[in-house]
Amino acid sequence: MNCSRVLKWFLILALPLTLGLKLIVRPDRSLPNEPDVQQRVAEFFARQHFTVALSDQPIEGKPTIRASAGPCRILVANPNPIAWDRDVIRGMATAADRVFVVFRGRTYKEQPTWLTVPYFLWSRLQRELGLRTQAAPLLAVIATTSCDAERLPWSELS
Repeated sequence: MNCSRVLKWFLILALPLTLGLKLIVRPDRSLPNEPDVQQRVAEFFARQHFTVALSDQPIEGKPTIRASAGPCRILVANPNPIAWDRDVIRGMATAADRVFVVFRGRTYKEQPTWLTVPYFLWSRLQRELGLRTQAAPLLAVIATTSCDAERLPWSELS
């Protein structure tokens, strides 16, 4: 009888753990609609008086946005929330460029994975449950130094 009680509690505790692991490990086929995020970013740059173009050179298969205003040049990509593509994005920048990440309207020198990973997992769980969520865009930004792009009103995107 004692053994069956232990087994019962083991199953009660193991079931949520295994289901949680399946959600984390399984590929997410319900990612936020990238064209919607691109549209929001393009509109943001247009409001800031930039000329905007969808890049014909995707980074790791992800579309990018190019924005320019005079000598200021900006490249924006949607990085992976887990930051596995961090080096790929940094490799696109020159020594004279500034590279930073925008998440929830704030800028970071490095991707704040302690924020983006839990947010990604929570958003994914909500989508798996059939709830509609508007994801906060996660953006990797490469900008020429003359832009001072960190000072743009990124909070308008969140």
